[in-house]
Amino acid sequence: MPINRGAALVVLGLLASASASAADPVPALARYLPLYPGLYSTAGYESDDRDSIYRQDGSKTDNAAPNAGGTGSTAFPTKAYTADFRWYFPMWEADDFPFFSSRLHTARVHLRHADTRTNGRLAAFAADSSDDNYTEADHLENNGSGVGDLVLEFGSVLYGSPDWRNGERSTFSVTGTVGVTLPFGEYNRDAPINVGDNAPAAQLLLGASWQPWNGGFVDAGVSRREFFQNYDAAFGQLSPTERGDETAWDLSLAQRVLPGLYLGLFADRRRGDPNGYENPRFAPNAPPPPGDSTSNEPVPGLYYDGGTALTRYGLSVNYFFAQNWLVGIYYARPQSGKSGEFLLPFENHNPGGCTAGASGCSVTPGDTILVDGLGAARTYASTAIRFTVTYSFGQGDAFTCRGCETN
Repeated sequence: MPINRGAALVVLGLLASASASAADPVPALARYLPLYPGLYSTAGYESDDRDSIYRQDGSKTDNAAPNAGGTGSTAFPTKAYTADFRWYFPMWEADDFPFFSSRLHTARVHLRHADTRTNGRLAAFAADSSDDNYTEADHLENNGSGVGDLVLEFGSVLYGSPDWRNGERSTFSVTGTVGVTLPFGEYNRDAPINVGDNAPAAQLLLGASWQPWNGGFVDAGVSRREFFQNYDAAFGQLSPTERGDETAWDLSLAQRVLPGLYLGLFADRRRGDPNGYENPRFAPNAPPPPGDSTSNEPVPGLYYDGGTALTRYGLSVNYFFAQNWLVGIYYARPQSGKSGEFLLPFENHNPGGCTAGASGCSVTPGDTILVDGLGAARTYASTAIRFTVTYSFGQGDAFTCRGCETN
């Protein structure tokens, strides 16, 4: 069923100007296009040095934890391996069930494994059991590598799929999905970086796909992610206890330049609400105690940063080397952003380590320092490269639609 191109542009413009988020690190080729019913599996590999960030004021620095004190910089290099399974299918076609019988639906399972580590200043702090700022520093560890959290998603093609059995497809479609992230991933409360988040999340996503000409695809999406509380925040509560909810948008354009070969451009923007940090237990850059018999302790409380943000642009190359096989290379370059930083006041305890309010414990105000929020509060300014291989288990072409021919 044809659709007015002007109306399509208006809808895409509204989507692109809204504030929402994409679940994947980078957009796939025609990522919101309804596909022929079947299973589509994608294996991916991504490498990111994570050796630079955007600070809270938006400035870029070649140090992933610039407020960690000491000498040297910090980096969190990560290599991630992903497996993505997406199904497209009809439901209750013979029953004429309202809404469900007249359209295609989609479900998705996302798996991840990542190798992470901490290099530089924070790694030295974690390894230094004699650090005066944290008497249990020998309990700290370098990384939380392993299996990531499980992502489940379900949705429907809200517009653009009723005639799929006849091989007809609208040049414009809209898909809506709901998703949940289950905290099954590896999580080490004593590490500054982890694969798992140790807290569930929920997401609403609306994506539109438009084929304005033969072999061309324009896709745009908006989403909102809500995060639940992490009751065991990592690395001395310097990772958020209350992660700020996120909104974002993404926009991509892909064009077939040769049989089976597609070149693409994409952009995305994410904004996160302020993160909350409850009762931080230490800080790598804590001020020294004023005397030998005293200690510096963070003042208990709930502290908030100024939120996070990230804007990226990127390039993609996708090639069908067989009817049901697609390989892709994606290059994502950050352009602007901000990471979470918060002010943490300290107080002097005399004698050292005594409990405030206890008999004989003298507590006086100490210095207030700027501290890096870790984990999800970091917004990296380093470029990322991703490789993907997709296989279609469906009986039709991978893309059964006008302008998607692979030969």
